[in-house]
Amino acid sequence: MTDPLLQIVGLCKSFGALRATDDLSFDIERGHIHALIGPNGAGKTTVVNQLTGDLAPDAGAIRFKDRDITRLKPHQRARLGIARSYQITHIFENLTVAENMGLALCARAGHNFRFFRHWRRASLVKNDLDAALERVDLLPRADLTACHLSHGEKRQLEVGMTLVGQPELLILDEPMAGMGPGGTVELTRLIRRLKGQVTILLVEHDMDVVFSLADRVTVLVYGANIATGTPAEIRNNRDVREAYLGDNGDA
Repeated sequence: MTDPLLQIVGLCKSFGALRATDDLSFDIERGHIHALIGPNGAGKTTVVNQLTGDLAPDAGAIRFKDRDITRLKPHQRARLGIARSYQITHIFENLTVAENMGLALCARAGHNFRFFRHWRRASLVKNDLDAALERVDLLPRADLTACHLSHGEKRQLEVGMTLVGQPELLILDEPMAGMGPGGTVELTRLIRRLKGQVTILLVEHDMDVVFSLADRVTVLVYGANIATGTPAEIRNNRDVREAYLGDNGDA
């Protein structure tokens, strides 16, 4: 029995003559890591922007926890439990790792930021800060200014700041972009640890990462879903190999 957290039904979005999302439908099961893959220009970012409310679809529906959220604004979706990380890391480079995480904790509680200078004294920060940093393996880096983190650690911090909002659906938009092998390994390990704690939509070009993490994979080509299945099913799908993986059928 399936338990979809998010349902995308007949989603369409055009920009002039270009159809960026073409009658797209797929479900994301609760607790799963669901990967969305496709070549550059396939429409992945357009799909994500529609899921977060940054872009309105022309047709179709988005349902989250059995509720139609198609016309809800981004902040309304965030309150329901949808969070997103971006291709370009969004952190405060001039603040320490702990201060970045403290800001996220204050935001979760609706804290008045006029008192941020005393942020360490706030009970909500004192009680939760170490656990939030430990969750993303950054507790030893707490007092380091964020600009001195490696690219991979910055990604970990951004994910950690997103997680303090306790989302039910976490959208990771190309988290491995620009990352070296070491950072990819660490972030892959982090995402794997999150499996079952939060439902994840993973938009990613690194196929090794996708096939090692995902429970289900949806392949997007010219805005349309050409296949959805397990990693093994996607690997063995001739249409996918020809359209995306660049395989001639012999692999």
